Order: sequence, then structure tokens, then C-alpha cells
Amino acid sequence: MRTIALLAAAVLCSSVLSAPPQGGAITVTPVEITDPIDRQILDAYLAHVETLGAYCTPERMAQFAAQPEDIVWQGSQYIRVAYVAYLLTADPKYLDMFVERMDTLCDQLTTGPDGKRGWYGLAYDLFRHPEHPDRAVDVQITSFQIAGMLADFARVVEGDEALQATYGAKVSEYLALAQELVDKWEARGSYRDLGTGGAVYTTHPDLHPVKGNLTQPHNKLSKLCRVLLHLYAATGREDYLVKAIKLGTRFKHNMTLVDDHYEWNYLNPAGAWDINPDKPEAWKHWIGTEHRGAYYNLSVQFAVALYQHGLVFDATDMQRFANTQVKMCWNGDLANPVWRRVDGTPMEDQRYLAAWLAPFDERIYTLAFEGPLQQERLERRDHAWQGGIVAMEWLEAKYLLYPRWQGGQPAETGLIADFLAKPENQALVESLRFDVTPQNSYVAPKTPAQMDPMPGAG
Repeated sequence: MRTIALLAAAVLCSSVLSAPPQGGAITVTPVEITDPIDRQILDAYLAHVETLGAYCTPERMAQFAAQPEDIVWQGSQYIRVAYVAYLLTADPKYLDMFVERMDTLCDQLTTGPDGKRGWYGLAYDLFRHPEHPDRAVDVQITSFQIAGMLADFARVVEGDEALQATYGAKVSEYLALAQELVDKWEARGSYRDLGTGGAVYTTHPDLHPVKGNLTQPHNKLSKLCRVLLHLYAATGREDYLVKAIKLGTRFKHNMTLVDDHYEWNYLNPAGAWDINPDKPEAWKHWIGTEHRGAYYNLSVQFAVALYQHGLVFDATDMQRFANTQVKMCWNGDLANPVWRRVDGTPMEDQRYLAAWLAPFDERIYTLAFEGPLQQERLERRDHAWQGGIVAMEWLEAKYLLYPRWQGGQPAETGLIADFLAKPENQALVESLRFDVTPQNSYVAPKTPAQMDPMPGAG
């Protein structure tokens, strides 16, 4: 573990002033959509992009900021639709919309007690400290969500000379803010390095005693990891890439191999910080399989994003995730799909579908983008959320990601070529590499006494 720490430290110290890697810029050309159904879905989506600006006024953004995790699940989505519209059409008017809406949100930034800027507001009821229910807190996933969007904007501007002339100064402003939003969480001690076991982020310490300093669930760590990948592509800072690799390494260590597929929990404890302060014989959080379809989808994206960069997960892992989808989470019926958790538990009110797995199994492509689910997108195209936010994710997966990823080979490896050209980086990646086998499949420690060694103890 000492060697790993020294290698990681060398990477961190040498990377802060790096330039964006080769391939970091995104060149956008209009997407050609010939399917008449999808054309209707796209046209309705673009109309929603315009009207969803009504949710991006200063007053509405202030409401989102008052309970800042709402920025992740609502406010940021009304901004991001404009960015994806630009990727689909190459019409710069959508970047104008993006900047206007993003700037309105950034106007809500305030400075917290530790001098760090963020969106400070009330935590969700379940997370509020009982002795300080009105305490304003910063929300980690909100910081990362916006940082990732700022990085993505910078990458598309970098890919177009005309956009550089218009938005060059804005890119500098956005990238500085993006790094500030992410870096403060390491300064606060939320990034926890587990050596060869990977790494995690923990929640803000000012939350409820059993919710603060808690290892984030896999679906949220997935978002954090993907933001770090995007920030690396935008800035070239290798410490972001190292953190993404280590987060993914820990996720892979949490895979349980059952026959030919993977199963995993919603959240697993990672160290002493996860012990319940009122019940030292218990963890702060329950342990069990992913209990919502949206969480399942996000967790799968964790692995796929890293695989596409040629990191942590390999083709065998992707096949195992695809097997989880087609054998465990779906009954195999395209016309009348029935959904289940990764362990086969029926989930009648949840859709367990990860469209990012389409490059690895044609049945998943058909399930996600054709037949009843394509018809559903058509029938719901006039609904603001379904035709706007949900359609955004569907169109992005089908027309922006799948064409780049089809064939199943990692498509983003060029981004990390310069990183891996350095011996210390190659050594770090190799030192973390492992295969999941029946012998090392994850078994969750049901109590703190079952975790040995206990990271962070003492």
C-alpha cells in the first residue's frame, strides 16, 4: 500500500498544470436521423428545450438552490437539455441558451463557513441534523454535477474555432469554477483513498450523524467518477483521472460473480467512518441490492464509462453486466417486459434497463431503442419532462453514444494515451488491475466486526 500511495502522490504533484489531453476537444456535427418516429421525438424534444427555459429564471433557480440536491435531479436537467440539443444539431443558439441558464444558476452561488463557494441550502429532511435542522449545507453531488456540465461545455468550445472566439473567456471562467467545486471536497476530507482497494467519497459531515461522513452509494459515486473523467478531458489534470480509476477499482471490488453475471448492492461500507455512532456494532446504512431502476442504470454507467476509456473494466466485465441485464433484470420479452433487480427480485414499479449496455448485446439495443420503448417515447413526446428530460437521455444514448461505442471495443482510449505513456501512471494502473473470480467475489461485511482490516480505524 505504501508503494501505491507514493505512486499516486507522484501523479498528483506532477499533473496540476497539465494541458487538455489529445482528443479532449469535441467536434460537433449535426446528427442525421432518418427514422420517422425518432424524427418526431427529436422535433418535440427541441421544442421542449425552448420552453423549459421557464424553469431557469432567477426565481426558479433560487428555489432549486434552497434545497441544493434539487439542482442535480431538476435544475441542472433544464440546463443540460440545451447542451445536448447542440450536440444533436450543431446549432450554436443552444449553447447560448446553455450559458444563459448556467449563469443564472451560478448567480445563486454563495460562500460557506470554510470559505468554499457552492449552493448552500437545506438538506433533504432525512439528512438534516436533528440538532441543527435549519443548517445550510453544501451538497457534494450538486458540485460535481455542475462541474461536469461546465467541463463538457469547455470541450465543445475547444472543438470549434468560431465558438472559441465567442466563448473563450467563458470557458476559462467555467473551468476555474468546475475545479473549485470539485477540489473543495478533497480539501474537506471527503475523498478516502483505500490503497489497492480503490477509493470512495463520503458525504458532508454536517448532515445527520448517521448520514454525514457516509460512503456514497454506487449510483452517486458513478456520477462523481464520470465527472472526474470529463474534467480530465477538459483540463488534463491527471489527479482527476487517478481518482476516477480508484473509484472504479473500488466499485469492481464490490462485484459478486454469480454464474456468468454480476450482482451488487446499493451501498457498501468502506471504513470506520461508516460505523453507526450510536450503535458501534452496526453500520450507518443498510446493506442490500440496488432497489431502484434509476440507481441500477447509473451504477452500470460507472463501469461502462471506465471501460470505454480502457480502464479498470474489460470485455469480460462488460459481458457479465450485459448478462445481468438480459438474464436477471429483464424477462426477455420485448413486447411485455418484466423487470427485476440484479438478484432476480421482482420490481413491478421500476424499470431496470441500462441502455449503455447496448453495444454489448443486440437484444439490449432492441429493448432500449426499438419496439414498445421507442413507441413510449413517441407517445409521451408532448409531456415536458418525458419529452424533454427523459427524451434527452434516450436520444443521447441512441444517437450520440451508441454510434461511437458500437462494436464493443473501448472508444475513448485516445484520451488516456498520454497519461499511460508515463511510467508512473502505467505502474499505478497495473498495480490496481485484477479480475473478479468466484474466489474473490465480494461478500458484504454485515457488521463492522466482519471488516478486517478496517480502513480509517484508530
